Amino acid sequence: MTTKDTGRRIPIRTIVAGALVALVALVTGTIFGSRHTVDIVVPDSSAMGARAGSGQRLVLLTLTPHVRAAETAAKLFEKETGAVFQVKVVNYEAVGDTILKDHASNSPQIDVFEMHYADLAVLVAKGAVMDLTRFVEENADVIRPDDFIPGLYDHYTSYQGRRWALPNDADTHVLFYRKSLLAKYGLRPPETWDDYLHIARTITEHERANGVYGSAIMARDVPMMIVSSYMNRLAAYGGELMDEQGNPQLNSPEAVAALEAMIEHAKYALPTPLETDFDVSRLAFLSGRVAMVEQWTDIGVMAEDPTQSTIRGDWGVVPMPKGKGPKARHASSLNGGYAVAIASSTKEPEIAKAYVRFVSRRDTMLTLNRVNGGFDPARVSILSSPEFQQFAPQVSAIEQIAFSNPMIAWPKVPQTPALMNALTDHLERAMEHEATPRQALNAAQAEWQKILSHDE
Repeated sequence: MTTKDTGRRIPIRTIVAGALVALVALVTGTIFGSRHTVDIVVPDSSAMGARAGSGQRLVLLTLTPHVRAAETAAKLFEKETGAVFQVKVVNYEAVGDTILKDHASNSPQIDVFEMHYADLAVLVAKGAVMDLTRFVEENADVIRPDDFIPGLYDHYTSYQGRRWALPNDADTHVLFYRKSLLAKYGLRPPETWDDYLHIARTITEHERANGVYGSAIMARDVPMMIVSSYMNRLAAYGGELMDEQGNPQLNSPEAVAALEAMIEHAKYALPTPLETDFDVSRLAFLSGRVAMVEQWTDIGVMAEDPTQSTIRGDWGVVPMPKGKGPKARHASSLNGGYAVAIASSTKEPEIAKAYVRFVSRRDTMLTLNRVNGGFDPARVSILSSPEFQQFAPQVSAIEQIAFSNPMIAWPKVPQTPALMNALTDHLERAMEHEATPRQALNAAQAEWQKILSHDE
């Protein structure tokens, strides 16, 4: 379940705003390769039969954080083709169930949907998603698969040797911090999770009376929150959820150490981690109430938006800290991550394909990556482009660095929803001190083995 370690390391303590921007050319050239720096030529609308969908109405399913980007894409597509997409919005934790329920209904309504990559296997198993293998091959000159970020393209789109979707939101967590709060106590951005603990403890102990805390940890009892926070530590300690043969690794020494660290970190976090989700964490950081947050990279765009942030110019960002132990490393976890796919039940497959082709084009993606709508760049050429670097220089740099590190991913098997719900329950028990980290992860390991022994 992991991608190959590139062996490249960048000293974290040097990565502040100016240094991040300076690293962009180095990372782009050495990690992603010069082949991604060429211009990508896209066809005009007439070459794609754009007006063929004029007057047609379809349904596009998106998730709450992506509303602005999805609505922008729908309007641009209507302008180019005449086809109208009604944007249906659900919470991030309900996306997979919504797709499956619609597919199983007597009159399915959804034509195109965004999906979390970890849901791909169950959607394929249930027959809910259209096979796009031939479509991608026939439109490779427009889609340019080689321009998607290495290491996540297959995770997001491939299952059982077939291609089912195309990336539209490249997600991983990075660590944002308040410059002024760290400077007040003579602290530097964390290189290790021990550094992180020291910073969190110091600031919480000195600032708690003022309503300010050292960190916010997303540990609400849904997989996208608590599992993502755990994955950040698991990757750094050298662990993984499954090995390459698909065997659970939940009670490895690295897994136990990661959970022990997370529980210690929670002592100095915004109360209470088990009630902290994306919105709580985001608002706490953007309002200046916490010194550090593990978040998706578009928080860096929001932090400079005066309508959302009170900390403009007073923030920095570094890759996730390094763990400790024999397998310790700087690593990234593929938390979140969405792709656009077509419902197998759509009555308008050609228009749906035209939309997927449109929204996957480089020019469209560059536009959507700059509307502050929740889509993080999935293309190397966009991350390294002058347009995006000017729009969000620190985000451009940190995302390139994060995706150059070793990465661990969520499982992609039909049982993934059950697996992640089970892990969530056991992580929550440990966070509530109802079980030790080792007890909780031993129980999770046993439950995963039982779930995986039954075909769904």
